[in-house]
Amino acid sequence: MITEDDYRQYIADFNGACAGTGMNFSEFFDKWYEPDATFEYIPKAAVNSGKESTVAFWNGVRDIMEETIRDHTRFITSGSQFASEAPIDFLCKQDLEWVGVHYKAGTSFRLMMAAFYDVGENDKIKYTRVYSIYNEHYQVT
Repeated sequence: MITEDDYRQYIADFNGACAGTGMNFSEFFDKWYEPDATFEYIPKAAVNSGKESTVAFWNGVRDIMEETIRDHTRFITSGSQFASEAPIDFLCKQDLEWVGVHYKAGTSFRLMMAAFYDVGENDKIKYTRVYSIYNEHYQVT
């Protein structure tokens, strides 16, 4: 079972990997995920199965923008499952389109994320599904 304190550490480790100030994504995956875990990102419909695919996805995102998951607004756990909701801030490293909106290099935007996790018997994540949505209301001014 992953507790709310564990989840806070998970987010701190992920943010460190994103910013390049902590472990890398490969180390992060090994610490938190089952070797054959699946990470699904919606709305891009990106389904990544296993370490190589998932780490490549995370590295691909980091190549074009810096991601920071903020403190969660909700956290629910039930034995082998947990869920959270949190804002995510992105800083664009290049011009890009993300979730149907175009951004210039150097600009930032915020998405709201809801994530659902299944945890295996050894307390590592075996399945993650992340939903991210853009709304003008979520943007930081």
